[in-house]
Amino acid sequence: MALFLMHSYVEKRRLKQSSNYKKRTVALNRIAWRFTKEIYTDSARFNQDVVVYQLAIYQKDSNWEPNAIAVAVPELQVQYMAWVKEPSDLLENETLIDEDKQVFEEEPEEEMHQVEILAKLKANDGEKFTALEFLMKAHNQQANKDLGDHIFFEGTDDTPRIINGLPTYFIACGS
Repeated sequence: MALFLMHSYVEKRRLKQSSNYKKRTVALNRIAWRFTKEIYTDSARFNQDVVVYQLAIYQKDSNWEPNAIAVAVPELQVQYMAWVKEPSDLLENETLIDEDKQVFEEEPEEEMHQVEILAKLKANDGEKFTALEFLMKAHNQQANKDLGDHIFFEGTDDTPRIINGLPTYFIACGS
């Protein structure tokens, strides 16, 4: 009986923690980053570049916690603004927000269309995104886009919106 009660307690605690875990997010709003055209394939190198950038901007890197859980879901979307010429500028996992779906039927401002893009991302471990994984994937997602002068990461939502059934985090960028 004691073993059953212990197992029941442990299971209830695990379920409670997992539901809190899924609600918990680290918005990455205390770090600095500059989105560039470079596509990263090595997370250790990306992490090193983020640390160097923190030191250059803040003279410390204590706000950067690469292994902290940023978002505890297996799949999410990021939303960001970019300038694109044509539909082929979108990556396979990207779509335009509903308000921009017809943008390519219109004449662009200057040579490009300013659009809001949704990109679907999956966690490497199928469960959660660390700060490192989230920022690296957000960076790589935008690397082939023209961000105008809005290249500086200013954070993301603490609470996501649900779009197309997925939690969606807006990537705020400034100049």
